[in-house]
Amino acid sequence: MKENKTKPDIRFKGFTDDWEQRKLGELLEKYEDPVETPHDGYERLGIRSHAKGTFHSFVESGEELNSARMHRVAANKFILNITFAWEHAVAITDKNDEGKLVSHRFPQFSFDKCLKSNFFKYLILDEKFRKHLELSSPGGAGRNRVLKISDMLEYKIYLPSIDEQTEIGQYFSHLDNLITLHQRECNQLKELKKTMLKKMFPRDGSNIPEVRFAGFT
Repeated sequence: MKENKTKPDIRFKGFTDDWEQRKLGELLEKYEDPVETPHDGYERLGIRSHAKGTFHSFVESGEELNSARMHRVAANKFILNITFAWEHAVAITDKNDEGKLVSHRFPQFSFDKCLKSNFFKYLILDEKFRKHLELSSPGGAGRNRVLKISDMLEYKIYLPSIDEQTEIGQYFSHLDNLITLHQRECNQLKELKKTMLKKMFPRDGSNIPEVRFAGFT
C-alpha cells in the first residue's frame, strides 16, 4: 500500500471501494483480566522481538514476580511488551496463549467489530508500524525505553471492508502454512543429506560404504 493512496495496487476480485483511514485508538480497546499472583507456579507468556510471535515458560514456586497481581491472557487480542515495543515485540494471541499470565508491562487490546484480528496480524508486520513503536518509546537503550500507549494509538492505518479483511487474512495465513510445510520438508531433506553423507562413504577404515545404489558391489 503506497503513501497517500486509499486503494492497494493488488486486490481480490469484486473489491473496489476505497480503504478508510483510521487511528488505532478508534479500533482498539484496553482489555484486562487481573488475577492474584500465584505462589505455586504458573505459565508465563512472553513476546519475541521482531514480531516473531509469543512463547511460554513455567515459573517455579518462589520465582514469581514481586507483584500483588498479574493479568490473564485471552485469545484473539493484540498484545505487546511496552519495554521492548521499540524492538517490535508485538503479537496477536491465540488459543494456545489463553490463560497464561503476564505482568502489567504486557497490555492487551480487544478489536473493534470493524477490525479483523487476522487482518491486523499482518498489518503490524509493516516496517512503518515498527518505526512508529520506536518513536513512541522515548528513553535510552533496553529497559529504559518504555512505550507510551497514547502515542502508539495515534498510528493511522487504512482499513477495507470486513469481507476484504477476511480475504486478505486468509490469503496470508495460507502462505504462512505453506512456508511452515516447506520449511519442515527442507529440514527433513537436510537431515536425510546429513545421514546419507555418513552412510554412502566408507568410514572407520572400511572400503565399502554402508549404503550403496543397486548394482554396485
